[in-house]
Amino acid sequence: MARGRPSKKHHIVSAACELFTIQGYQGTSIDQVVNAAAVSKPTVYSNFPTKLVLWEQVLESVSEAAEQSLSATFDACQQSASQEALTAWLNLWNTWVSKPERLAVYRIFIGEQHKMSATSMALFAQFEGQLEIILVRWKDVYQVPDDIYRLLDAVTRRSLLLPALLKQPAISKAELLSELQPIIGNH
Repeated sequence: MARGRPSKKHHIVSAACELFTIQGYQGTSIDQVVNAAAVSKPTVYSNFPTKLVLWEQVLESVSEAAEQSLSATFDACQQSASQEALTAWLNLWNTWVSKPERLAVYRIFIGEQHKMSATSMALFAQFEGQLEIILVRWKDVYQVPDDIYRLLDAVTRRSLLLPALLKQPAISKAELLSELQPIIGNH
């Protein structure tokens, strides 16, 4: 493998990620990736034989970045011993929904799932799994029962993830805390 190839490949993935985030899967062409990455079409195709393969590499990259970001947020929550369970929960969720590329992953899978391969579906499960791993760690640290965890997850998805996906304003942190507090009770 050529010495400069990994960085060029990363550069292509980064340019494609920006395009997929803004334009979606269907709206992004290989020609646009070529132009955005300022590389030749043969360079793109030598690394990614199809747009779907390129998308899958982007999805892996977004998933890896999500893991690092969520882990850092969780570690910061752990270092703040006084942080309440719900505040830590909301910090994790706000970290998750704050990145446009993560929201684009959801939008692409909601709108274009029929075009995705089994590999893409597995990568999407891995992507969602990054969030699940951290939230389960949160549940274990704060000793939250499974039924309460599932309720919190459902309410938070509806209150934070869905508005972010629809580009609508989310409810305020104070309002969400007041909605979630009765669910978690004394746990």
